[in-house]
Amino acid sequence: MLTFHMTTVVRNIRMASKESLCVTQKVALIRAIEKGEKKSDVGKRFGFSPSTVATIWKNKDKILHAETEGSSCKKIRKPKFEDLDQAMLTWFHKQRCNNVPISGPVLKTKAEHFAQQLGIIDFKASEGWLGKFKQRHNITYGKISGEALNVDLNVTNSWLINVWPKLNEKYTPDNIFNADETGIFYKMTPDKTLKFKGEKCVGGKLSKERITAFVAANMSGTEKRKIMVIGKSKNPRCFKNIKRLPVTYKANKSAWMTSILFEEEIRKWDAELKGRKVLLLVDNCPAHPNLSNLTNIEMIFFPANTTSILQPMDQSVIKSLKGHYRKKILMEIIESDGNASINMLDAVNFLSKAWEEVTAETIRHSFRHAGLRSFANAEEEIEQFENEDDTLSEWIAQFNTPHTFTPEDLQNYVEIDENLVTTISLTDEEILNAVTKGEEEQKEDEEEAQPDDN
Repeated sequence: MLTFHMTTVVRNIRMASKESLCVTQKVALIRAIEKGEKKSDVGKRFGFSPSTVATIWKNKDKILHAETEGSSCKKIRKPKFEDLDQAMLTWFHKQRCNNVPISGPVLKTKAEHFAQQLGIIDFKASEGWLGKFKQRHNITYGKISGEALNVDLNVTNSWLINVWPKLNEKYTPDNIFNADETGIFYKMTPDKTLKFKGEKCVGGKLSKERITAFVAANMSGTEKRKIMVIGKSKNPRCFKNIKRLPVTYKANKSAWMTSILFEEEIRKWDAELKGRKVLLLVDNCPAHPNLSNLTNIEMIFFPANTTSILQPMDQSVIKSLKGHYRKKILMEIIESDGNASINMLDAVNFLSKAWEEVTAETIRHSFRHAGLRSFANAEEEIEQFENEDDTLSEWIAQFNTPHTFTPEDLQNYVEIDENLVTTISLTDEEILNAVTKGEEEQKEDEEEAQPDDN
């Protein structure tokens, strides 16, 4: 029966052209690869070239999403005007961040306005365009999640008392994870902090200094997931001839977390678990969509605007990660006699090593501090945590170095990207500038390898 079924699938797929493969047929290809078959073998069996199989595999998340939405025999196509599509998605996320309700007519009106600004003359925001835009980005007009204006301690306490115990009893500490992203000025040295302090990180020099890091760890502190790093350059020159990176590296024009990148990472993690069930706690920002059909991950969102209190990664974990990362930059400065130049390859290597140095005590302390776990030996663990890291001033004092950084310099260095957001509310002009390919972005990969002259 299995042989007959697969023969039927293969015959049906061969009858379709490459361009008109329906979602169901593409899913058959994807599932075969996921079960362990080599792509080359799958291609031969299904009668398609390696490039066709590679394209289907590259777009697997979109294809699987389309299957769950019930569009089993509709072709998945890129939008005709990609810049317009990206501008609209960025604008829509901005409105969600501000808790602004968006209707279909509002979306269509905004799309026609952006099209005019982008010089697109043959665009009409029809109902057909609206439907395809919503389908591509999984947009519905239901309740929109977002942060409230103020932290409501009543909501926080209610969640800890009424919701959390039921979730907590279903999983062991080894299988309860929290994940969050943080922005990092990865090239920055202490002497440059005053120059950039308080600036809005949208474009230009400062924008090129930043990356986003996505970190996840379990409650027991025994497991830390490989960091995802999001940069601006898709192919930094410094990555040339590097076969394997210690992090998962992604890129977009703004170096921000997006709903697409988040979904790719979570679905990849879900597949890797292979039957192990885990609970994943995340905040409800627009870059974290509610994902359906996860097999091994139960994803739970913290209540709106409570993450500053409830999110363990925000308590001490990210702070510890950045502290270790900055120590490595300072050591690079010391060892190079002040001539250090940090590129993206240095950054991902430093971040990976810094993540290894974040201790289990720090992670456990952060879950306890968030109210998610109590420890029998809490006082002992708190003491271990408090004695764990020296301040940068104390740490650098042990080195006999001619480079003098004042305590104020180092304090600014510690805090410079503390509140750097990973999704920024942009003006319409900034949105359009971000999606327009200009000369500056074409040179970005080359500039990535050049010494920083700031």
